[in-house]
Amino acid sequence: MCNGMVACETRASLAHSLAATSLLLLLGMLPTGQASGCPRPSVVPHGRGNLTETNRGSFPVGTQLQYSCDPGYTLDGYSIITCTVSGHWSYDPPRCNKNDVCQPPSEPENGGYNCHPPPCHRLTQGTVIEYFCDEGYILKGGYQFRTCDNGEWKSPMQISCHPVQGEEQQSQLPMPALPIVASTASSVTFILLLVVLFVLLQPKLKSFHHTSSQTFILFS
Repeated sequence: MCNGMVACETRASLAHSLAATSLLLLLGMLPTGQASGCPRPSVVPHGRGNLTETNRGSFPVGTQLQYSCDPGYTLDGYSIITCTVSGHWSYDPPRCNKNDVCQPPSEPENGGYNCHPPPCHRLTQGTVIEYFCDEGYILKGGYQFRTCDNGEWKSPMQISCHPVQGEEQQSQLPMPALPIVASTASSVTFILLLVVLFVLLQPKLKSFHHTSSQTFILFS
């Protein structure tokens, strides 16, 4: 109860003022509209995004930026970020971390590959793979070696194994064995030549030895 009319009016006035202040605070907290846009995100080292020089200040709400990393780097984070109505990006820009590991390459049908150095568990920087084909198949596609360099395979190419047919079957001798065969053949030829020379010169050597012996006896 109020003690007098003045006290009641004072309390009523304070109540109305408090209600009006609360209403104004609530109205101030309500969104009055969309933000003008999002600020230009930071640059991602060793990465690329669909940024243009015309977007120097801000990006409109709803803009999507897609990021990718340079060869030899792996993306860490979200590859796509979106400008929201609050004026902020949905996620922070990703990072591009140095990567020295190559992904396992595909194996040719009816063949495979060996790793140097073995085993093929972790294909790190400098690892060399050597393709091969199963028996009865021959390798097609050029050079049979590939090297892991900065997370990427050098000498990209299509490797396949084809059935051996006709003349290919006759010339299926492995390439690394050809120098060994040639070297062995040269050695055998040289030895045979020495044997022939020895046989041809043997009578002359005997005659020379006999003549030398007689001369020595004569002078003695």
